[in-house]
Amino acid sequence: MHLALRIARRTGVFVVSLLGASLLIFLLTNALPGDVAQVLLGTDATPEAVAQLRAQLGLDRPLPVQYFSWLGGILVGDFGSSHLSGLPVLTLLAPRIAVTLWLVLFGMIGSLLIAVPAGMVAALKRRSWPGFTISAAAQLGMAVPVFWGGILLVLVFAVWLHWLPANGYVSLATNPAQWAAHLVLPSLTLALVQAAVLIRYVRSAFIEVLNEDYYRTARSIGWTPMRALFRHGIRNASISLVTVLGLQVSTVLVGAIVVESVFTLPGLGSLLLTAVNQRDLLVVQGTVMFLVLAVLAISALVDLSYLLIDPRQAAASEQGEGSA
Repeated sequence: MHLALRIARRTGVFVVSLLGASLLIFLLTNALPGDVAQVLLGTDATPEAVAQLRAQLGLDRPLPVQYFSWLGGILVGDFGSSHLSGLPVLTLLAPRIAVTLWLVLFGMIGSLLIAVPAGMVAALKRRSWPGFTISAAAQLGMAVPVFWGGILLVLVFAVWLHWLPANGYVSLATNPAQWAAHLVLPSLTLALVQAAVLIRYVRSAFIEVLNEDYYRTARSIGWTPMRALFRHGIRNASISLVTVLGLQVSTVLVGAIVVESVFTLPGLGSLLLTAVNQRDLLVVQGTVMFLVLAVLAISALVDLSYLLIDPRQAAASEQGEGSA
């Protein structure tokens, strides 16, 4: 019953948030300066020709009519067609979604592989130089802009060492080895930035475990500090990590867009920037709407994942919301 209620409630929040985001996206994109009809016809076009093209594209209709027409199309899986190329927006998005998703997936996995062991060491050695070093490195990593970190990695691994390609992209189907090689530096850039944020939460979660009776009991029966901490602290750390990852989804996607620009990856970031420069509104709206949909869907999954990680906490949360 609690699960069904939580799913229904989260679904309602998801739908309302998606509708609000769609309206905000539509209004903001239409507030952008410039005119796609003028872009298509060039600066020498007459006002009559521009007005005629605007009518053909449906841009002369009232904004509420345009919005509900666009929203109705999205509800049936039609994001419209690009004003410039004439191709459906989903056709333009499809190959680029894979690039961005691979980047985000590898970046998040890499950040966990860095943050969990580093956070454990920082907790165990918090009063010695390893703990201080890891904490200082995490603070520094949070202050480093994503694009600057990417440039440094390119300088070291591509320019100086010649180990990895500096930019570009090769599809998985074309050459798996080159596909992996071209994703290493972008994924590592995203992973290092995200790991700097996660280390603080992992460290705090494991420090809480060090003060618990079950940790001291495990140590008294001969377990090593690392084994006892990992065995009893992984659930506490998982709750913190899931929470932070859910909150950081939008930040990671924005970081991925910046990383794509640094490494010239043909993902959603380059498509969005090109569409904004060309005033191709339907492509801009479709791309941003997809990103918002991804963020909201992941946030909903994170919320529901608490039931699997710690059912007791989920039940307590339900009781607290009911009493409120």
